Amino acid sequence: MSFTVTKKTLILAISTAVAASGAYAQDLALEEVLVTAQKREQSLADVPLAVSTVSGDSVNDYLGGGQDIRALAARVPGLNIETSNGRTQPRFYLRGLGNIDFDVNANQPVAMVFDDIYLENNTLRSVPLFDIERVEVLKGPQGSLFGRNTNAGAIVVTSVRPTSEKDGYTRFSYGSRGSMNIEGASNFGFSDTLSMRVSLKHQQRDEWIDNIVNGEGFDFGGYEETAYRVQVAANPTDDFSMLLKLHGFDQEGSDPNVFYANAIQLGSSGLRPGFSPKAAWNDNEVATMRTHHRGAALNLEWNLDDGYSLTSITGYDTLENFQSADVDGGETSFNPADLGQLGKQLWFGVATGDGLTDHEQITQEVRLSATADDLFFQVGVYYFNEDFDLLNYDYLNPSASALVTQETTSYALFGQAEWSLSDTLALTVGARWTDDEKDLTVDSYFLNGSVLASAIAVDDDFFNWDVALSWDMNEDWTWYGRVATGSRGPVTLGRFGFVSSAKTEDSTSFEVGFKSMLMDGRARWNSALYTFRNDDHQLTATGGAANVNQLLNANRVNGYGFESEFDLQVTEQLFFSANVSYNDTEIDDSGLRDDLCGSAPTCTGLDPVAGMRDGPFGPVTEVFIDGNPLPRTPKWIYNLILEYTIPASEGDFYINTDWNYRDESNLFLHRSVEFVQEERWLGGLRAGYRHNSGWDMALVGRNITDEITVEGGINFLNLTAFVSEPAYWGAEATYNF
Repeated sequence: MSFTVTKKTLILAISTAVAASGAYAQDLALEEVLVTAQKREQSLADVPLAVSTVSGDSVNDYLGGGQDIRALAARVPGLNIETSNGRTQPRFYLRGLGNIDFDVNANQPVAMVFDDIYLENNTLRSVPLFDIERVEVLKGPQGSLFGRNTNAGAIVVTSVRPTSEKDGYTRFSYGSRGSMNIEGASNFGFSDTLSMRVSLKHQQRDEWIDNIVNGEGFDFGGYEETAYRVQVAANPTDDFSMLLKLHGFDQEGSDPNVFYANAIQLGSSGLRPGFSPKAAWNDNEVATMRTHHRGAALNLEWNLDDGYSLTSITGYDTLENFQSADVDGGETSFNPADLGQLGKQLWFGVATGDGLTDHEQITQEVRLSATADDLFFQVGVYYFNEDFDLLNYDYLNPSASALVTQETTSYALFGQAEWSLSDTLALTVGARWTDDEKDLTVDSYFLNGSVLASAIAVDDDFFNWDVALSWDMNEDWTWYGRVATGSRGPVTLGRFGFVSSAKTEDSTSFEVGFKSMLMDGRARWNSALYTFRNDDHQLTATGGAANVNQLLNANRVNGYGFESEFDLQVTEQLFFSANVSYNDTEIDDSGLRDDLCGSAPTCTGLDPVAGMRDGPFGPVTEVFIDGNPLPRTPKWIYNLILEYTIPASEGDFYINTDWNYRDESNLFLHRSVEFVQEERWLGGLRAGYRHNSGWDMALVGRNITDEITVEGGINFLNLTAFVSEPAYWGAEATYNF
């Protein structure tokens, strides 16, 4: 799919919608978008940085058919989401910045904040999305207010909060692959000052992937998940409020991630002819996943004299999880003629599992804020501690299994101030000092194991700041400029006893943009241009020589791009939305090397050869990666959404369709012909009838063109791939009350 064709399609669609809107004169103003991107409720137009929002209704549409948070991938300009672990441990990428490290303790440059609590470990981010008010995507460094590991931005998820008003829903859906979803939520108003909201979700799917090697009884692809959230809100006085949240998530199944041996054909990108995701050749019966997550959060707020407000946010999360897979994705063969054949792995197999046997995260934030005349300010302190035991288990060589213990402690002081310099001009300044410490040890899981005990400790303190200037050109159009820095603290890694570390990564970003309301409030158009530079950029070299990862620091990574979002209420019945982003990244380090894929057959490398070295299974080819783009970072992303409603006597019929394009990108630090995350179009459809009594009956389709593409790969065995899910069709019934 060439960009030229799709760009013309996008421009034509926007032009058509704008032209159609001119025939109507009704007052069809869009609703104001409220966000908490600066830790206070503001209109989106008043926030001097690029923020994209996804409403709770849109989240529900995208998650149809039991999809997880990856369904939001590329729905927002500049955002990509993927994982090597199926329904767990999502990895976020914003403006090209992310981390391809599949290890459970890998640090990411995109933060996830769920109901004001920062979630460090990727496994914590596996929690299903349901009963969501909105998702905010904050782009560019967020080091001042959200702290460490926010070089690229932050994903801020806000659930529906309890009130004393009657409000709730129940939802049931059933569809392809035996997918079933039951969820619901309800407020319980005990008095004008005390309320509770209970939210529940259960979803499951049948085994749908045939295991050709082991036959019936050893198929996989199924799962069962249950999540709950209980929130209690109290306002005993006008000057004090409390919100207590208890939540949990349990997951079990045989869908950690399904690897397909030689799904990619040598000398080409994409899936080989005749490939089907419904059949796999896994000869090791280890496709399992389980997660047990419990947590609590307490938000206290006092309104003090003279406009001051004091906020305390306490979070506690603990989890146990484990996922395992036949990593080589094929049946072990000793016949050289099977080299490169679908479903075959030569000479030896690899089957491993990873999981947190013990985990605990504690966070505490205290923040003081005030508004006086033309000044708003907030200052605060923050504490973070995470302690866990991580098991790397090798099923075919148990003595090589390792137990990794890591503790992270972080302290921070932060503040932000906004001055209204005039009626049209505002200056925002923020700063944060952070101290990070990490201690990691590795021991053999068995007393007689082959893993040698090792340890590593790193620490650093760093200072981040940002300055933004916004100008209200008129009541409908605001320009802003922003300079911001962010840091990803020092990191450690100890997979299967291979210990490595990387020093602190520092980012500097420059951004200019505008936010506007057009056509008497019927259209919203927001855009941004940006450039960034990362010094000592943390990279992870995955695979190549073996099933291990290695941390690296690149001298510099440069990037630039733009984003644009446009919403239009064309008529009372027709709504149109489109967005587009372009992002270009480049590694700038003339001496930096990566291992070329060690697959058999060997992939077709596209980088200059740097030399050879000895590896655990023989000579390893090293290549220079200077000038390469960052992995899993598509240059082009764009979306089209159309919603059309037909009024009826006691309700309305509706049809929504959304279409998303993501450009191709390389899967690893090195480039090759074969290991490419493919470009793809994904289409969704929702058609139904809403009755005034609260019932909503709909037909739901996701990936309606059944486009199966390469999402990731394993580069040290064969031309292994894991792929996108097939089309989903189902029916959904919702009752809102």
